[in-house]
Amino acid sequence: MVGAVAVMIDDTTSPPEVLLVQHSYRAKGSWGLPGGSLESVEGDPSAPGGDPSRDDVIEATLRREVWEEIGIGLEVGPLLRVDAIPYVSEEPGPYRLDFYFKCRPEGGFESLRDGIRTGAVAPRSPEVIRIRMVPLTRLDDYDLYSSDRRFFRDDLPKREPAWISSDHQSEAS
Repeated sequence: MVGAVAVMIDDTTSPPEVLLVQHSYRAKGSWGLPGGSLESVEGDPSAPGGDPSRDDVIEATLRREVWEEIGIGLEVGPLLRVDAIPYVSEEPGPYRLDFYFKCRPEGGFESLRDGIRTGAVAPRSPEVIRIRMVPLTRLDDYDLYSSDRRFFRDDLPKREPAWISSDHQSEAS
């Protein structure tokens, strides 16, 4: 299974904040980054010929999933991480290969915050219970999905050390 994950961090706030969603289908690790899985395409993958896949199939999946789940448009930026996820208790099923992309909400973060505050941006799928902008320094207050926790603990401090305070780095270890 292949998945796409949106990492939306507003670095204009102090401390920086990230968009998290609470998933209904995870008893453990219910909070995490928005995203979803690629859907199968029609046809026989072993047959020669046929129409080639679009180059942005993973990014298109990410835009579709975020729109379906929380109703916001997405500007998909650079790839941040590829995570091979074995079976995990939070989300049992086939092995996954998740692609983490740096993203921005269409309209910007202020518009997103206003939408969350007014209810214009709200869960649109039974898979999502809540949506929040969360300070990076408060991630330990949330029951994060293990793969997303690894991203915040291991990858983000290497890529954006200024976003993670030294206090938070020691708590996340």
